[in-house]
Amino acid sequence: MRVLAFDMTASRITVGIARDGNAVGRWDAEATRGRSGTLDALIDQALSESNWTRQDIDGLGVVTGPGSLTATRIGWATASGWALAGNIPVTGWPAQATQRRWWCKTDALSRLGIANPEEHAVACVIHHRGDEFYLYHLSTDGEIGQPESIQLGKWAPTTGIPTVLVGSGIIGYRGRWVESIGQSAVIVSEDHALVGGDVLAEWATEAISDGHLLDPLKSPLDYGLPPQFRKAT
Repeated sequence: MRVLAFDMTASRITVGIARDGNAVGRWDAEATRGRSGTLDALIDQALSESNWTRQDIDGLGVVTGPGSLTATRIGWATASGWALAGNIPVTGWPAQATQRRWWCKTDALSRLGIANPEEHAVACVIHHRGDEFYLYHLSTDGEIGQPESIQLGKWAPTTGIPTVLVGSGIIGYRGRWVESIGQSAVIVSEDHALVGGDVLAEWATEAISDGHLLDPLKSPLDYGLPPQFRKAT
């Protein structure tokens, strides 16, 4: 099975492909105002460098948000349109679910050189607008709850244990997070903020094989809005 997966929700786009569940490669690009063109060009690059064509793709995986509203919609339109035109399965996940699986259920923290990762809390930030972000507290146990609305410069970890800050809200804002939080959290690099397309393609292969599919005619997009949402002050 040849699977392509991508995350279009952030200011950096990641695309990956996998064959029979094994990653073939990852391709990233900075998002531009014409994000649909950037995504198409990145997909074409990935396929060309792998000697594949679009007709070779047997399945798709896509991150369904939250994130940039326009870009997230473009991502879903690309995946659902491709799935319908090619009669191929599509699967996907909310951004915070991919972050939880990567940081809390793999050895990703250890590979970053973080000693005693089990003693750290993991928090995922996703940009909303201006200095406002969604914050998800991630753990290996339990479901991911509704996000907290926080404002950059007015938030700091309060768990009492070391916190690792991850997520697409790092990209373009890392310096400001470091300045705001200081040593009270480990803030991953921008290169590690997103789960790579290569990993997503492996997960998509697994999900499609297990029958965890999205209906291409029904939008699964997650905008992350908690009940009775209030703008952070």
